[in-house]
Amino acid sequence: MRQRRRAAAALTTVCRWLCIAAAVLAIALPLPVVWEVVMNAAGTPPVWVFETTGYAIILLAFAASGYGLHTGHHFRVTLLPDKFPRLALPLARLSGALELGFGLVLLVAGINQVGIDWAQDLRSDSLLAIPQYLPQLAFPIGGLVIGLQGLAHLLDPAAASPTELGHANRE
Repeated sequence: MRQRRRAAAALTTVCRWLCIAAAVLAIALPLPVVWEVVMNAAGTPPVWVFETTGYAIILLAFAASGYGLHTGHHFRVTLLPDKFPRLALPLARLSGALELGFGLVLLVAGINQVGIDWAQDLRSDSLLAIPQYLPQLAFPIGGLVIGLQGLAHLLDPAAASPTELGHANRE
């Protein structure tokens, strides 16, 4: 049991570091927008800001998703664990299994899409003509993070989130 908890904590740490990377991206995100405002005022607006910041926001959301699952900052319904406290742990295990399943689907589908776009050399329609596999890497990254956190919840369902089992433990 102790090894499972350590493994779960290690997986959660990986997800937390990916969230920190997303936070750094979020902090840096206003810089290109400020650059665009300044250059627009100078009469030479850059063409790359809107597209790249849009891709960055998508990547930011996916990279931070595992941390949101761990801390409980996501949509969930606690009706069953609140009414039936004995179901809290089995429902936490089910939640972890569903997170892992969704993460794997997103990971595999994302890798497939990235591979297809790589092989076809698909590019955006903008002036930058960004290879589409680059922004689409957000999907397998998000799948990896969600899957890792789902696996952590399966290994240690009691630590699924600070509040998820707290309702059931009050009684």
